[in-house]
Amino acid sequence: MVSNYEKQVDIGKEWFLKYEQEPLAEKFHLNMDETWIYLTYLGRPYRIERATGTVLERNQEVYQECRSYETVMTIYDMLFHSKERELPPLGGKWMPVANFAAAGASPSTDTFTRKYADCFSGKTEELKAACVKLGGEIKARLAGADVTAEIPAFPFFPVLLQFWDGDEEFAPQVKLLWDDQTMRYLHFETTYYLQGDLLERLKRFL
Repeated sequence: MVSNYEKQVDIGKEWFLKYEQEPLAEKFHLNMDETWIYLTYLGRPYRIERATGTVLERNQEVYQECRSYETVMTIYDMLFHSKERELPPLGGKWMPVANFAAAGASPSTDTFTRKYADCFSGKTEELKAACVKLGGEIKARLAGADVTAEIPAFPFFPVLLQFWDGDEEFAPQVKLLWDDQTMRYLHFETTYYLQGDLLERLKRFL
């Protein structure tokens, strides 16, 4: 049986086909030819088939259809959420995702991120290397974090990852911060898809 998530991926293809593709490619500075629109997401090449809206992911030089709901819907949402003709400017101010939610409407990310914090524990240098593999740049320590890295989800849209390793008194902690103009790029719910994608890929590199 096809899951509801996979059904949403196929619905997303129909959504894509309703949009004019040339303005999208121009707005996000994406390469395009007669068949494909090309983009980079979390350091990996993707392409979208213009005739069908199918998202393909390159893995070991071979493109295969991507059926990951989180990945596909993040890509679609990034392309379609903003109604502005030009790429919105970033504000340059980092903040937690909860700041974008209506009062009392934001679920805590602590439970979700705890398993990744435990996975990263004792692997500070490995985590730094993993961030770099995703195209990230290690930054000066912020708020005492053992790892602070700016990682491009897309070439034009970074997120900031912080990691504090644990000790006898404190459990390890991982946190993602977002540019204050994020809601001009993505729906609030999509930030959770992107967060999961990012942390899972870092985990695979350890």
